[in-house]
Amino acid sequence: MQRVVIAILVGLGLGAGAGAGVGWLLQAQQIMVEMEDLHPEYKADYTIMVAQSYVLTEDWDLAQSQLGRLGESDPAGYVVQLAERYIDEGRNPDEIRLLVRLAARYGVVTEPMQPFLPNQDG
Repeated sequence: MQRVVIAILVGLGLGAGAGAGVGWLLQAQQIMVEMEDLHPEYKADYTIMVAQSYVLTEDWDLAQSQLGRLGESDPAGYVVQLAERYIDEGRNPDEIRLLVRLAARYGVVTEPMQPFLPNQDG
């Protein structure tokens, strides 16, 4: 019985040592991905975070800079398209309001966005 316990402990120790050695020698590579290469849903999530930051800080220059990182040729059009898609899909109204605020700051508010503007019942 004692031999079994010792064998198990030695096996666990060797396994842990081998695992640590392999992990040390074959470290994971860090892969850098540009913002424009993100999956569309991650781009949408990022855009919502930018919109939330803009609503809280009202720092338009920062919001434009952050949206510029997405690599969209027409950031205003992208925000409008995203807001309308979220409206069509019945997504979270709070997220829609954030996107509509951002689109409105770009000077574009479409008819489907109207109910989500500030100071309006939606």
